[in-house]
Amino acid sequence: MGLNIQVLCILFRKAVRHHEFLLLKRVPDKGGFWQPVGGGVEDTDGSLLDAAYREILEETGIARGDISRVIDDVHYFEFDRHYLTGEPIDKIKEYVLGFEVKGSVSVKLEDNPCGEHEDFRWVSFEDSYVMLKWQNNKDGFMKLRQILDSEDGNHNL
Repeated sequence: MGLNIQVLCILFRKAVRHHEFLLLKRVPDKGGFWQPVGGGVEDTDGSLLDAAYREILEETGIARGDISRVIDDVHYFEFDRHYLTGEPIDKIKEYVLGFEVKGSVSVKLEDNPCGEHEDFRWVSFEDSYVMLKWQNNKDGFMKLRQILDSEDGNHNL
């Protein structure tokens, strides 16, 4: 079996009392579910981080200069089933990274050449956990929250 590599990019920003996380809603013919930014690493990407920056720009219009920091080792998982059909596929390795964006950043879905998302929301961790469809996405969000909470001195998980 071949090996494909993807990045899952969890964008977050500091809100008044907590962090907010960006979720994108896929168009109905691509599942209609909420998810973070993500996609495949392409041959033209020099690294996982380059792929992540490219995916973020394509899917949200958020440029590298709008990102204030990167947490590059949040989580990792593999899967071997198609996300819509459940059919077996070549194994995909997915690396989860966190990206803190500047508070004033704006999201532009209409610039995405794939047109794969129809809506976006900045939501609390609790809302994101309910809205996310896939358990591996939820696990990535939980890992990122643990990192952010430990930085903030908040250990009430």
